[in-house]
Amino acid sequence: MQNGEETVAATETVKPEEVTKQSYRVKVWRHLENNGLAMFPRPVYNRIPNFKGAQEAAVKLAELEVFKNANTVKVNPDKPQEPVRVLCLEQQKNLYVPVPRLQNGFMNRLVLPEGETGPAAIKKAVSRNGMETYGKPLSIEESVSLDLVVMGSVAVSKEGYRIGKGRGYGDLEFGLIMHMKAIKPNTLVVTTVHDCQVFDTLPQELFGPHDVPIDIIVTPTQVIETQRLSQRPVGILWHLLSNRRIQQMPVLAQLREIEMLAGRDCTLKEVDTDIEDRGGSRARRQRRRTRSHKSQSEGEGNTTEGEEKPKNRRTPRRRNSQRSAKENKENKDGDDVKEKPRRPRRPRPVIDFSVKISNISPSTRVRDLKQALIERGVKPQMMTWKGFRGFCYLHFYKTPQKGEGDNIQPPNMESIINALSQMCVAGTGDETSEKPRLLSVEPAPPRNIIRPVTPAVEQPPLEVH
Repeated sequence: MQNGEETVAATETVKPEEVTKQSYRVKVWRHLENNGLAMFPRPVYNRIPNFKGAQEAAVKLAELEVFKNANTVKVNPDKPQEPVRVLCLEQQKNLYVPVPRLQNGFMNRLVLPEGETGPAAIKKAVSRNGMETYGKPLSIEESVSLDLVVMGSVAVSKEGYRIGKGRGYGDLEFGLIMHMKAIKPNTLVVTTVHDCQVFDTLPQELFGPHDVPIDIIVTPTQVIETQRLSQRPVGILWHLLSNRRIQQMPVLAQLREIEMLAGRDCTLKEVDTDIEDRGGSRARRQRRRTRSHKSQSEGEGNTTEGEEKPKNRRTPRRRNSQRSAKENKENKDGDDVKEKPRRPRRPRPVIDFSVKISNISPSTRVRDLKQALIERGVKPQMMTWKGFRGFCYLHFYKTPQKGEGDNIQPPNMESIINALSQMCVAGTGDETSEKPRLLSVEPAPPRNIIRPVTPAVEQPPLEVH
């Protein structure tokens, strides 16, 4: 969906009055999910979607002069931009990451502990918990100068228009750093997305003065310099915010107080039109808990009938125990007792084919290879790991596992080998890990697995021996 035309043709026609930012979001989210392009966390709905090829897009961004020359970079905290954060720390750039939802602050500078600069430490630092642990809070009154801003997106156009996930956090973060004068005229705004998230055009009427335009779009296959038809926001547009939004984000309340003391107009909008989907779900869960608590209170407040209600819940258990005791007694007395028929054992899954992967580095761990397989959409049901000897086997069953859709075509050896061609995996066992190795993939002869494989049907898709 390079320009969105393919997806539009595959779905129902959208009436002009129904063309909204949300309609484009749903279009992209659905395309990613239905075409196997979505990555953890899933589903990607209501998120900045993590996509297959995020690592490749980050590497392509790192090849640009604007990234090489940047000393101070601000990157959003979402999962698809995690490889960009890794590259920033690996190249010892000053990395700033906004606080998620701006609820407990504004922005943190990620600082690795002294002496911990290896791949494992960096990978931990860029995770959600790591950004909180290693983040040094930045105040809106501090001075900082950003050379590059990297944002996540749901949809973008070659004209520079950007659509986020709909909560407005990215635009608010940009408005705050504009207030801090951290954005210079030559500071570029970049986004990393999948090719299917790029449209040739997006309706201009959907965008306002608060929307942040994009200068460069980086995908796993290309770099696009946009036309950037709109201007950047000059700061926080208070008339677009409600009082509730200010209360949810203390940093906005702090900035508004500073602006009002300076004599600037900070009038908020009177009608709260902000949509918070999470609020409704929390309210529904609270009502369920209230009803449960109420029924329990009524039972405790009554005398005889109320006290008997909890006992009725345990009655079937006592009846079962009494029935078992009676049956055991009859069995001892010599009476015939009908035995329940045993369930037939499930047939053991039969391995359809196996693939051998060679040239594995001794420092490579199972999780490194698992991640590489996930990124290429390969999901074996079982793995025989011999990484310390430089190889492993991937086994694929003849029948799909429980929970898989009926429309999913079973993999074949040719498709698996094609998917794993030119795959490179680097070991992350220590700080002196060698460069990624090009792995060798070839068909493997049928193998007799000594261990029973029946439990694999009930367990997660990948079992390692």
